[in-house]
Amino acid sequence: MKNERTEALLALLKAGEVVRVADLAQTLGVSEMTVRRDLNELEALGSVKRVHGGAVRAAGRAFDQPYSIRAVRGLAEKRAIAAEAARHVRDGDAIALDTGSTVLQMTDYLDQSQLTIVTANLRTAWSLVHSRRIGRPFRLVLPGGLVREDELALIGEDTVNRLSSLRVDIAFLGVAGVNAAAGLTDFNLEDAGIKRVLVEAAKRTIVLVDGSKLGVERFVRVAQLRQVDLLITDTSADPEIVAELRDAGLEVIEVEPLDESGGAPIASTIEDTEALA
Repeated sequence: MKNERTEALLALLKAGEVVRVADLAQTLGVSEMTVRRDLNELEALGSVKRVHGGAVRAAGRAFDQPYSIRAVRGLAEKRAIAAEAARHVRDGDAIALDTGSTVLQMTDYLDQSQLTIVTANLRTAWSLVHSRRIGRPFRLVLPGGLVREDELALIGEDTVNRLSSLRVDIAFLGVAGVNAAAGLTDFNLEDAGIKRVLVEAAKRTIVLVDGSKLGVERFVRVAQLRQVDLLITDTSADPEIVAELRDAGLEVIEVEPLDESGGAPIASTIEDTEALA
């Protein structure tokens, strides 16, 4: 319920426009104290800016929403994208799984054996260890480094140096924007540095993004479009933007959202992984 309320709160806030606490409380049907508490948490994450009597949304090319909100949004689409991505893995492959809520879902669909899996994300590592599907034995490689608290992602010089020494068959990347002119872009400088290393380390690079990220350009460049071998997205993607990407030489696969009636997969059970934070 809190995640849903926070998402609704962010939707009500607009960049450059002050929204009063009293109005937010009335619209959301909660107390002003609850709204203030939520706003304080979002301000600590850099998502909003508190002003007298209200708040204004932080926005721009370098703005990203908290992981707890992104993780539960568009889950059916993310699962479909992840399931398709897992089909490209073969027994014995060495693969790299990037940070991101869509790539994380792959851990529920990998059933190959003798895999070597490199990841700089603690949520992904936890999900792999507890997976009931992936073929045993497999090797899990974590590079070490500093931990970004919200993302539970490893960053820093130690992370980059270790990843730079590795070579994998496929790197599965999540990014914040894919644009025919700008290529792959993301919000965070340090995350983008890790993604660049993964691209350089891989024979093939496969990008996993939902349709809302196509045609978008964010704060920092990750890679050029020609460095990507395949993009997997969902059918909500704008057909014109997909056509632009294909005209630029990029192979694109579009998938239908998966039926979620069977319940959420292991990787999407955020409560289990929050213990790592």
